[in-house]
Amino acid sequence: MKSIVALLLALVSVAVPAQAPQQFELIYRFTFNGQYVGSVTDRFKREGARYTLSSVAQPDKKLAFLLPVMTLGSEGTIQSNGFVPARYRQVRSNAPEKTVISEFNWTSSQLTHHYKGRKKQVTLPKGTLDALSQLYAFTLAGKAPPKLEFPVSNGRKLIHYRYQKLPAGRMSTPMGTFEVIEYRRIAQPDENAISVWIAPALHHLPLRIRVREESGLFEQQLIRLNYKAA
Repeated sequence: MKSIVALLLALVSVAVPAQAPQQFELIYRFTFNGQYVGSVTDRFKREGARYTLSSVAQPDKKLAFLLPVMTLGSEGTIQSNGFVPARYRQVRSNAPEKTVISEFNWTSSQLTHHYKGRKKQVTLPKGTLDALSQLYAFTLAGKAPPKLEFPVSNGRKLIHYRYQKLPAGRMSTPMGTFEVIEYRRIAQPDENAISVWIAPALHHLPLRIRVREESGLFEQQLIRLNYKAA
């Protein structure tokens, strides 16, 4: 969620920001239209300038026969000002044939989308993130800018995201009560509405993530974390 200057990261030694976490694990309570459906576990790990980031949405045991496990993964390199993805992947346990993949080739400025056995290449704009890493750009940067604007690849297509910063008061969690800031996507009527609430005092981590799609309202509320600083 910021401007990223794309370099030839595989060939260059990259400076890692001092505020970047070494690793973390976050557990979210997951609801759909206000009803509890399971949990989401997000994990981040950094080794030198390289990172891996994953998110696994696991349905409650009572709903496991109805809902799939959804796994998102992002990997790439960290520059001084944020994520530079190399590969993004999204998999549903009940439909592996619908796996979506984004491959970021910063050397040739090419973004390749793979979906349902088809491949499509488009020009890769500077600063492009994937659907998962964009949610943690605040955490990596360690700051809350007044606005955010960047392209995002979801594995199928490239979408332009714009977020506005809004004061949001205090939010209570099992870890305590924190001052939060809301980043709300400036979305068109046919686009998903997204809000991310971050806590500057809690490493700029997302305490709540809300996505409104045509099918309904998905929400994640942070209930547990394990964080290790650099």
